[in-house]
Amino acid sequence: MKPSFRFLLHSLFFATVLASMGCGGPKQASVEESIAKSVHVEDPEKKIRDSLENKQRAEREQRAAAKAQTEATQAAEIDAAAVLPEVMPANLEAACDTAVNAYDEFMKGGNEKAALLWHEGRRKKIGERRATCVTQANPTVAACQSKALLAPLPSLRDVDRTEAANMVFARCADKFGKI
Repeated sequence: MKPSFRFLLHSLFFATVLASMGCGGPKQASVEESIAKSVHVEDPEKKIRDSLENKQRAEREQRAAAKAQTEATQAAEIDAAAVLPEVMPANLEAACDTAVNAYDEFMKGGNEKAALLWHEGRRKKIGERRATCVTQANPTVAACQSKALLAPLPSLRDVDRTEAANMVFARCADKFGKI
């Protein structure tokens, strides 16, 4: 017996209706699910990139924490050194002389390269420092600067000498400039 064309057509129609209603046959995934599954494939390069980014972030955070710790140590050390001497200078001129001499000694105390650079324009730099001191017109600040510059400041050993001296000058001016 040969199946009739009509019978095949009815069977195909019936199978289509059943499939559309969810009856019989395996359930096919929707297009969205198929796309989601194909996109979700893990990329080994992405894992490596993420790992590298996390490592770099951790290193940056560690460097920033070390820098903050160094700055806090320097600030505390400068603050401890920024005190007034037991014997205060008699007048502004004496205070400025003491501050300029302390500045000269501080600048000579750096590494060999810094000391050589200091000696190149020493007279001019000492004259500028004296002029700044006289312009400030505050013997208390000058006395603080001379005492602080002669104090041991080991945390400033690796800092440029001019920058270190400016840090000391600024702290003394902040601490005693308003008196």
